[in-house]
Amino acid sequence: MLRIAGSAHRRRAGRPIRNDTPGIPSGERSSRPHGYELGGAYQDDPDEFRLHEYGAQLIPPSSVQTLFHTTVHILRKAFPPQRRALAAWTGGALLLVFLSVTVYAAVREEQPSVLVQTGYSDAADADMGSGNTLIQPELLSGSSSTMLLGSVLSNDTANIYPRRDGIIEDIYVDIGDHIEKNQVIALLLPQGVEGQSAAMIAEQGARRDQAASELSSAKIVAEQMVSNAVQQVLEKETELTVAKREQQAVLKRFAELDANVSQMNEQALTAVRSARQLIEQILTGSNSRSGEDIHEEDIRRQLGLLNTQIRYTIAPQFTELDSLEQQMLSAEEHERAKFLEQIIDVADTALSTTVSLLGATPSVPNAQPGLFTQEEIAALTQSVFGAQQNLFMAKEKFQNARIALETLSSSEPELALAYRTESVEGAMSNSVRMLEAQLGTVRDSVRLTEANQQQMVERQRSMLSVADAMLQSEVAQSGHRQIRSPFSGTVSKRFIEVGQIVMSSMPTFELVDVSTSLAKKAKQEIEFGLPEDLMGTLLMGEELFFTLASDSGTPHRATVSRVSPQVDSESRTITVRARVEDDVALPNNASVRVHIERRALPVYRLPSYAVKRMGGRNVIWTQNPDGGQPLSISVDVLSEDGEFAEVTGDLSPETLVLPNPPEFLINDDSPNPS
Repeated sequence: MLRIAGSAHRRRAGRPIRNDTPGIPSGERSSRPHGYELGGAYQDDPDEFRLHEYGAQLIPPSSVQTLFHTTVHILRKAFPPQRRALAAWTGGALLLVFLSVTVYAAVREEQPSVLVQTGYSDAADADMGSGNTLIQPELLSGSSSTMLLGSVLSNDTANIYPRRDGIIEDIYVDIGDHIEKNQVIALLLPQGVEGQSAAMIAEQGARRDQAASELSSAKIVAEQMVSNAVQQVLEKETELTVAKREQQAVLKRFAELDANVSQMNEQALTAVRSARQLIEQILTGSNSRSGEDIHEEDIRRQLGLLNTQIRYTIAPQFTELDSLEQQMLSAEEHERAKFLEQIIDVADTALSTTVSLLGATPSVPNAQPGLFTQEEIAALTQSVFGAQQNLFMAKEKFQNARIALETLSSSEPELALAYRTESVEGAMSNSVRMLEAQLGTVRDSVRLTEANQQQMVERQRSMLSVADAMLQSEVAQSGHRQIRSPFSGTVSKRFIEVGQIVMSSMPTFELVDVSTSLAKKAKQEIEFGLPEDLMGTLLMGEELFFTLASDSGTPHRATVSRVSPQVDSESRTITVRARVEDDVALPNNASVRVHIERRALPVYRLPSYAVKRMGGRNVIWTQNPDGGQPLSISVDVLSEDGEFAEVTGDLSPETLVLPNPPEFLINDDSPNPS
């Protein structure tokens, strides 16, 4: 019975067993001269052989022999004797074809996944070996290099642009010609029909003049508006100065009125005391009893005999008057005015009672000790009337002084409070405070007026600039027929043809050997993007090598001169520029390949099909030094051309690599047993 096992690789029958086949001792291999390898190892049973080293099925030779004889017997029955030789050959051929198809179907399976299509044919594969053939990596270099794409930058190159749009009428220079600064290199056709440009220039000139006139008017209006606003400020400042002076006068007026109130207070108090002394003199005949109360028995006997009830009235009034006077003297300054008005009223009442008392007193015709004549009573009555008059006038003056002070305080409460608390600093009268607010408003109005007028002036100035620019543009459009070179140099490219329409944004010629500040430092540089993971591999002043894309066989040297401090957010690279030696002439913007050395990273070469792709990484399989299952090693592929791959990794020239590992190793994602 024919049994076939799956294999991960193509096998070739009939190849002698190699002496370096793993897993078979050299003694055993040499003792089996008749053994053949059909994609696997030799079997101990001479009647069987394996199709695959790992899990192969067995085909007994006796079964093959039986099948052969049965086929020959059938053919002999089917063909006559004279054609039995032909039948035998036909049967053998059919049997051979059957066996070949069967073996090919059993052995053939898909080639395992590799990094790339290797490009090896079956013959090449046979030369490289199959099955368990081992290979060793070839050491290419003790260090690896990374190739980056860049371009050439010429610092002595410049483009020439026309000053206006137009049609090329003539060209005076071409590639290779040396030209001087301000030299005419091409000519444009005149623009427009006869007189059209002049009319357009005149129109734009009129617009420019109108804009200039409007700007001048705007400046005059702005100056007048600002001047008026400033004049209002000056007027308010003058009024404020006057008001502050008046405020000082008001404060002085407070002091004067306060002093007048105090003076009228003293005058009223003097009048009250004079009235009290007069009453005491009339009642007791003496005014030296100050501070003592007067009772009815202390009054002269003759007084009020006609109406004794008055005698009992005048005594309490006199006592009350004296008591109020003592209370006022002991009261606070601001409370004395209240007591003074009450004392004046009591004193006036007591004087009126005294007049009544004198009227109820009998007189004697002749003067007698202790008695009053009619003339004496009349004189005393007149004295009482005089005291009442003085008391009334003192009261009126005191009230007028108080009213004047209170009126001023109510009109200027802030100054009144400042005067009473003696904190005049910062106090303002009503007029000063009002003028301060008005002055602030006027000043804000000045600033607003200045801003608005300045905005108007700037708008007109902007319109003048636009009109002037349009005029200049029209002049430029109508003129500038000559295209002049602003630089000295050699023409390297010509971008225009006679009759071609050009615009001011289109270059007409390219010059080289232009003297610039950058060219004095470096005539040419190469620019490339350095990946951020290689940031530390290049330093300022370090040398590197590059080749032109069109000439990869000629290396050139450059020195790192500029390194950008930032990483580009899109390409994740750092811009690097390297200065090229001045004696090397390279085409501007030419593509270059920059080689960056990565030290201490050996590079090896292996057949492409030996590198497998597993779990998102590149691996190769190597022989286990301990004789166990082969080991996988991760590698980085630097380059690959379809036949060979250049890799780096944990390798050495002595590493034994399995280019065609078994399928179960490739499908096994478990880590190495070691």
